[in-house]
Amino acid sequence: MRKRIVVSMLVIALAAALLGGAALAWFTDREEVNANFTAGTLDLADLQASLVTIENMAPGDVTAPETLTIANSGSLEMFYRISFVKDVASGTLGDVLHVYFDGVDQGTLASLEGEGAFIFDSTMRLAAGVSKDLLIHFQLPGTTGNAYQNQTYTGKLVVQAVQVKNNEADGLPVTWDE
Repeated sequence: MRKRIVVSMLVIALAAALLGGAALAWFTDREEVNANFTAGTLDLADLQASLVTIENMAPGDVTAPETLTIANSGSLEMFYRISFVKDVASGTLGDVLHVYFDGVDQGTLASLEGEGAFIFDSTMRLAAGVSKDLLIHFQLPGTTGNAYQNQTYTGKLVVQAVQVKNNEADGLPVTWDE
């Protein structure tokens, strides 16, 4: 009998707990905030330049300056650097033909070809939506010898860009990896 009373009391307590729990309510609230993410763009606009074909160069000749416009049409600030790529069928004139940017001798075309050969300094950076004009001209030094008669240089000027954001240390790019 005692056992029945204890079991009955437990059943009544359990029923009361279930009824009390069913009547229990918690106040809650929820708010949402939209999250949108968009990656920036690094876009080097088409180069605006009119590098012409120059023929009959003689030792001591200096070409007229041409304007090379470099424009950042992306949304991220960028570093840029300049190099040259020689065509396979090109002659050896690039070994002695000097290139000047804004009046500064950058060396011979041959010295600016290949992996790791480029023109770059910490001022070569452009904010988004900004362009820069560089004056470029070429000089065949007066000391150029007879071995370069009738030689040619055929190639391309290449401008490469890389983001500044999260890629800068001491005002210079950490990497140029693509």
